Amino acid sequence: MNIALLTDTWHPFTNGVITHIEVLAEGLRSLGHQVLILASDPHTKHHYVDHEGVLHCPGFTLKRIYGYGIAFPFSFERLKILKAFNPDVIHIHNEFGMGTFGMLASRKLKLPMVYTLHTAYDDYLHYLAPKIFMPITKALSHGYVRFLANYASITTGPSEKAAAYLKATKVTSPFYYIPNSVDLQRFDTNNLEPGTRQKIRHKYNIPDDHLTAIFVGRLGKEKSVETLLDLWKSSIQPNAPFCLMVVGDGPERDTLEQFATDAGIAHQIIFTGKIPYENMPQYYATADVFVSASLTEMMSISLLEAQAMGLPVLQRLDQQSRNQVIDHVNGFVYSNAAEFEAHLKAFGQLSSLEWHDWQTRCRNHVARQGAEDLANHLLELYRQACGTK
Repeated sequence: MNIALLTDTWHPFTNGVITHIEVLAEGLRSLGHQVLILASDPHTKHHYVDHEGVLHCPGFTLKRIYGYGIAFPFSFERLKILKAFNPDVIHIHNEFGMGTFGMLASRKLKLPMVYTLHTAYDDYLHYLAPKIFMPITKALSHGYVRFLANYASITTGPSEKAAAYLKATKVTSPFYYIPNSVDLQRFDTNNLEPGTRQKIRHKYNIPDDHLTAIFVGRLGKEKSVETLLDLWKSSIQPNAPFCLMVVGDGPERDTLEQFATDAGIAHQIIFTGKIPYENMPQYYATADVFVSASLTEMMSISLLEAQAMGLPVLQRLDQQSRNQVIDHVNGFVYSNAAEFEAHLKAFGQLSSLEWHDWQTRCRNHVARQGAEDLANHLLELYRQACGTK
């Protein structure tokens, strides 16, 4: 099949949508299918296809939303390039410029469109409008998602949260649960150079006997990193052999660093800033446990990456994502500071054999969530969608 994947976010940014598309494209190509990725690029004035098969589409920058770009909703040149690719299906991964273009191109070329919801936008509307305009902004957001999703032949999402969001927006097109996936080859401890863990720990002055927790993600309000730091303050004694690496950058970084200082835990918290994605396996390998307090994730890809690297997870209770972490299998779910403290301290007392058992269970838990697994899930839906046109 020839498959067009459309997105409004692309490199040099790093986020779950980009990673999902890269893993999907890798899986589709490995199975012999042709893929064209169409991505917004506010830094170009002309459409062009790069050496990785990505069509860069001119657009404009959204300074309020991390500087992401949005492509212009329609372009005859873009349509011409897409038509020459001769796609069998159009798969949109964002709702804005490229999502609109995907729908218009689907109509013009008489092709089926598949729509994946990656984000519950209610948690992100504060970037778009002041609080006083939140109700109307929410209504407009729901209306636009409903418009796109109801046009699509099929909608997908990685969790119950996606299904609930689409139901709340009154979407009627068929929905299929497709879990996110992870690049199992990239995130494999066997591919790291010997001494990687010690090298990174030495860089950040982490003692060998300190249990290291890691959070990976954008430092925005919706990620609840301040909640995580508050849990740490309540749970971990100032002289305890524990530290937390916060990997990522974002608008809340200065606020979070000040919070850590004011809370008296700055000596236990390491803010690494943004780390190149190709170096992320080294940072997961440095840590022992992945931790998160976010309640806005559909299905965290960093959570999957951590497990692929053998890290158990401590995840704050989120009823609609509860099945992503299974107690005693790939980590624990906590609902308060006491549970967070008990689990983290229990990890700090594990023997080498017990750590090995945890690492094996975590890797096995995501072993069937690789690139080809994701591709096969979606190929079945692409064929089904093609039967509707």
